[in-house]
Amino acid sequence: MISLSIRRLQVFVSIVEAGSFAGAARGLGISQPSVSAHVHSLEKETGAQLFDRSSGRHAVLTEAGRNFLIHARELIDRTTKLEEDLAARTGEAASMVAFSCQRSLAHTVLRMPIATFVRGHRDIKLSVRIAFQEEVIAAVRMGSSDIGCLMSNDEPDGLPSLVIGRLPFAIFGPPDHPLAGRRNVPPHELSDYDFVGPVASSLFGRTQRKMLTALGVERIRVVAEATEFSVVRDLGELGVGLGCSLRASIEPDVAAGRVALIDLDAPALALDVRLLVNPKRKFAKPVLEFTNYLKTAIPKA
Repeated sequence: MISLSIRRLQVFVSIVEAGSFAGAARGLGISQPSVSAHVHSLEKETGAQLFDRSSGRHAVLTEAGRNFLIHARELIDRTTKLEEDLAARTGEAASMVAFSCQRSLAHTVLRMPIATFVRGHRDIKLSVRIAFQEEVIAAVRMGSSDIGCLMSNDEPDGLPSLVIGRLPFAIFGPPDHPLAGRRNVPPHELSDYDFVGPVASSLFGRTQRKMLTALGVERIRVVAEATEFSVVRDLGELGVGLGCSLRASIEPDVAAGRVALIDLDAPALALDVRLLVNPKRKFAKPVLEFTNYLKTAIPKA
């Protein structure tokens, strides 16, 4: 008889959602060797290889892994519901809200709204988990977070979302960049210059590339990438390449003269702000209060 721990199942599903062992390790706050050890134990218990070892850095499921994923999610859902029922009966979760939020949102447009909510709701404990897009989606899907918030013009696969706002993005570079100071730059001219940005294989990296391609940028050559925006900003400021950023993230640097915005002859760049919920969960009143509050906290245009 197979005896599977829920923790190992959560690690397995997290790898699939994040797309890699390294991404799962970041999202779960554990080491990559620990993630690998969980997978090794699962494969030993099930007697099947769950991941294709020849796929490089990406976590690619085998046929056995794809079948196992269905059962893993079902077991996690059942356990989560049981824990919620028990917590509700004992009152442990009555005043707790677990909120996963994309880093760039938490540090800019949601910084003040989060503080305002906490100040006005001292009876509710808000637990904010800063994460990459993949980790936000995985946390909501697995139930470790009640709700999540990220920026994307596309709805995550299999997870309902509500658009609660729309935020402007901008192309930036050093003040002495050839395009800085020009008016109505045609988007196709951006193809002549290098870019810096988020990790290309990440969900946010793919989101940005899709946004720039839709704008008419025919060639996007990323010469440097980073998981932290502060590094991307510094690379842009130092002239390594053009960057594409949430406008609120770069406004202080523009005001200080460290970087310049590129004025484009094109529709404004923008991404929807999406609130993610797990339809299988029953929410307590504090979660509903915070959810309704967030619906009014983001600019709609």
